[in-house]
Amino acid sequence: MPSNDGDVFVAEGNLSLNGNHQESGKHVISNGCSTLPVNGFHPTTNGSTINTASKDNIAIPVNAQPSFKARKLRVIVIGAGYSGLTLAHKLRYQHPEMEEIVETKIFEARSGIGGTWLANTYPGVQCDVPAHIYAFPFDPNPSWSKFYASGQEIQEYVQRTVTKWDLARDVLLNTKVVGAYWQEKTSQWKVEVEHGGVRREEYAEILISGQGFLNLWKWPDIEGLQSFKGKKVHSADWDHSYDYSKQRIAVIGNGSSGIQILPQLAKTEGTDVTSFQRGPTWVISRMSPSMLLGRADVSSNPEYTEEDKRRFKLDPQYHNQYRRQLVNRINKAFKMFVKGSPENTEATKFAIKQMSDKLNNDKELCAKLIPDWELGCRRVTPGEGYLESFLLPNVHLNQNTITHITENAVHTSDGQSLEVDTIVCATGFDVSHCPHYPMIGRNQVSLAEKWADEPESYLSLACPDFPNYFIFTGPNAVVGHGSLIEGLGWAAEYMIKWMKKIATEDIKSVEPKQDVVDQFIAYSDEVHKTLTWTGGCRSWYKKGRIDGRVTAAFAGSALVFQKLISEIRGEDFDIEYQSPNRFRFMGNGFTEFELDENNDLSWYIQK
Repeated sequence: MPSNDGDVFVAEGNLSLNGNHQESGKHVISNGCSTLPVNGFHPTTNGSTINTASKDNIAIPVNAQPSFKARKLRVIVIGAGYSGLTLAHKLRYQHPEMEEIVETKIFEARSGIGGTWLANTYPGVQCDVPAHIYAFPFDPNPSWSKFYASGQEIQEYVQRTVTKWDLARDVLLNTKVVGAYWQEKTSQWKVEVEHGGVRREEYAEILISGQGFLNLWKWPDIEGLQSFKGKKVHSADWDHSYDYSKQRIAVIGNGSSGIQILPQLAKTEGTDVTSFQRGPTWVISRMSPSMLLGRADVSSNPEYTEEDKRRFKLDPQYHNQYRRQLVNRINKAFKMFVKGSPENTEATKFAIKQMSDKLNNDKELCAKLIPDWELGCRRVTPGEGYLESFLLPNVHLNQNTITHITENAVHTSDGQSLEVDTIVCATGFDVSHCPHYPMIGRNQVSLAEKWADEPESYLSLACPDFPNYFIFTGPNAVVGHGSLIEGLGWAAEYMIKWMKKIATEDIKSVEPKQDVVDQFIAYSDEVHKTLTWTGGCRSWYKKGRIDGRVTAAFAGSALVFQKLISEIRGEDFDIEYQSPNRFRFMGNGFTEFELDENNDLSWYIQK
C-alpha cells in the first residue's frame, strides 16, 4: 500500500498533493501555478534538478487540472436541415459526453425546421434518392408511402423526428446569419445574426456551415426577364396562391426541379406547356424499385403496400436488411461513373431503351431527349411521368437558346417568339458554394473572394484561412453518388472528433494547410478525368459549365470518402495551441478518471 506521502485530495476543483506535511505545509496547485516541491520532492533527472527556465520559453508552470480536462466550447451551426439535425442528435445522444463539452446554437433563417424540404414546395417535388435510405439513420421510417418520397412526406417525417428527439432544443428560428468574422485575439468567430429586424453578435470557438449546397436560388441571367408582365415564379419560391390552370406556361430548365414540375403542369386543366432547355438529360430509374420486395411492378415509383409497411414496422431486422440492400446496390453502382467501364456501357444501353420506351419510340423525340454524352455526367433523375408528358398534345419542346424575354413572350435564337402567360424558372441554385453574407477568415481573407473562381476545400469539410470552421457538403463532397444522409453522419463524426481534440488538448485553432488542399485538389482532378462527371455536358457539378473542374462531387466512391475522413489526419492541419507548450493538457500528471477512488485503475489489464 502507498504511504500517506502519496495521498491525493481533490477539493473544489483544485488538486492537493499531501507530502506528509502539516496542514499549513500543504501546497495546493491552483490555476496551473506551482514552483514549490511536489509530494516533497524537487523534479530531477538522473539526480540533477530540472532547470525550469527555458531559452525557448516552453517551460511553463504545471497546469492544476487533470490531464485531458476539457474546456467548454461554444459551437454555432448555420442551418437546421438534415445536416444540423444530424449533428444535434449525435452530440446529444450518440456522444452524450459532449453535452458537458459544447454549448450549441443552431441558427435557422427560416420560420421552420427542414432546410431544403421546407423551402422547396413546388408541385411534384420529391427526392431522387430511395426514401428508405433518405431517413435519419437513428430513426428509420417504416411508413414511407412510395419508393421515392414526396417533399411533403419528407418534411412531415423531419418534423416528427425533431419532435420525437427534441432536436429543436438548440435551434433559433427566424435568425439569419448576416456575417461571420474570425477574431484573431480571442480565437473565436464573431457571428452577426438578425432576428426580427434587430442585429446582434454571437461568439463561438467553432463555426459549422450546415446550409448545404442547394439553399440560395437565383433567377436565370436572361435579358428582359424582369420586364415580363405576366406571372413569373421560381421553383424554389413557389406561389401556391396562383391559379396555373388555363395558362400558356414556359418552363425554363430541365434539371431535377424542371423534370418534376413539367408533368404536374401538363395535367393541370387547360394548360399549354413549353419546355425550354439547352439540351437533353438522362431520365431513368437506376434500379428496379419493386425487385427487392419480390414484385414485378413496372412503375418507376411504386407504392409500398400496407403489408410492406406493417412488416417494416414489426420486424426492424427485416427493415434494416432492406435498407442495407438499397445502400449496397447504390455503392456497387459507383462503377457506372467510370468512363468507358463495362458498367457504364451496360447502364447506357439500359437507359436508352428505357427512355425510348417511355417516349413510345418516337424518333424525333428520342433524338432530342436522349443525350449523346456520358450517362452520369449530370445527375441522373428518375423523372416520374416526365418523358411521357412530351407525348401529350399540350406539351412542347424547345431546345433553342433563349435570347431575350419581352413583356409577354419568350424569344429564341431561331428567330421565333412564343407568347406566354406564365414563366416558371426551374433554373436551380447558386452552386458556387460561396456564402451570401460576409465570411472573413484569418488575415481578412474573404471566402467569397477565395472561392470566386474555383471553390477548393479540404475533403469538403474545411478551408485554409478559416480556422475552426467546418462545412457539411462543401466543395467536392459526396453529393453525386452514395447515400447523402450517411455521408452527413460521417462528416458529423469527423467534426466531433475535432471538437473533442480542441477541447481536451488545449488547442486554440485548427486550419487545413494550403499545400495539403492544393495536393488534394490536384489529385482529385486527375481522378475526375476518369469519371463521367467530366464528360461533355453542362452540369452544376462543374458550376454550370461544359468544361472545367468538377467542384461539387467527391473524386471517388462514397466508401473512399468514409475511410478518408474516419480519422482527422492532424498532419494535414496547422494547429495552434493556447500555451507555448503544446503538452500543457497533460495537466497535473493525473487523469480525471483515476482521481475518483471508486474507479478500477486496472481496466487495461487483459482478461
